[in-house]
Amino acid sequence: MRTGYKFKFYLNARHVAIIDGRASNIHPHTWELLINVGAKEDYTISFGEVEKEVQAYLANYEGSFLNEKEEFKDINPTMESIGKVLIPYIKDIISKKEMKFISMEISENPTRTYVIEE
Repeated sequence: MRTGYKFKFYLNARHVAIIDGRASNIHPHTWELLINVGAKEDYTISFGEVEKEVQAYLANYEGSFLNEKEEFKDINPTMESIGKVLIPYIKDIISKKEMKFISMEISENPTRTYVIEE
């Protein structure tokens, strides 16, 4: 039997996305991140520790204009690239807690979700 947990986080930030060669206006999003992790069946995790560490990492981006962040200097900050930038750090946090990263979903609105799976 596979067991696991889901953690949900929100990131509020602004960006300009370039789609088909056209730049959008600066606009805000509340991105929703859903992180799915596996755990040993008999293992009880400390939710608070995981949540605290992920929130501390996301605080680096909270309220910011993503295009000005070093990580996005040469990357178009689309929903997909934001997920790809965040994922190595999220996976590192998860692995240090004796859990296995399964997937992360990042949504910019209720109808659009980008999924990154292991």
